[in-house]
Amino acid sequence: MASLLSEFVLDNFINNYEKANETMWRKEDLDHRLQERQWRVDDLQREQEWRAHDIRTDRIHKKLSNEQRQADTRAEHLSAISEISAELSGFALVSIINVNLPDDIDLTLLWVYGVTSALTICCMVLSLLVCTFLMMAVTRYCAHDLEFVVKRLDDEDIDRIHPFERWWVSRCEVDWQLSYFLFRTGMKTIHKVVHCTEIHVLVVGVTLFLLELAIVSWVQYSHYHVASISITFVSFVGLLVWHSRIWSKW
Repeated sequence: MASLLSEFVLDNFINNYEKANETMWRKEDLDHRLQERQWRVDDLQREQEWRAHDIRTDRIHKKLSNEQRQADTRAEHLSAISEISAELSGFALVSIINVNLPDDIDLTLLWVYGVTSALTICCMVLSLLVCTFLMMAVTRYCAHDLEFVVKRLDDEDIDRIHPFERWWVSRCEVDWQLSYFLFRTGMKTIHKVVHCTEIHVLVVGVTLFLLELAIVSWVQYSHYHVASISITFVSFVGLLVWHSRIWSKW
């Protein structure tokens, strides 16, 4: 009887031990599964964050490249106008230095010629200086500020906001107003407005340059009216082509 009782107690103890172990193992297995699930969720979140970061980095790089291309295009545009301004101002200055004044030159004509030449040179030099300083400003902005501004853009603003264009408009507005005033002094009406300083200064300069070409013909060839009239006619045709075909179109 005692052996049966001890055997029963031992079996009961073993069964309870196995059940306790099974319960513990089951709990550990559930905890492990929950932990694996959490790990998987964390991995998915990290992958999503990394993917979002990679996508944003790629968009930022493309945006920065696009803004840099715009800046390079603007710099090339400024450089081209600087060269044209320098050449025209040089031609105007050379014409003043090398012109042969007749002894019986009309002083009124001489005054008109001098004022026109001076205005031409001033407009072209002003255009040259504006372009030079704007190129320096563009270079400085692209080197120090553009990348920082682009990286600060929100995801929804990357394709909508153009930092370089905003900066250009805000920084060039005062100069543009000045050049617009200079442009209005040479024309009564305007059909196309370009938000760029040097263009309007160049328009006045080119107009004055063609006028100077017509006037210098009467100074240089005052005794040869046929030559003066011919040069004036050519200048007038050039002025018409400039305003009606080139400036009005581009």
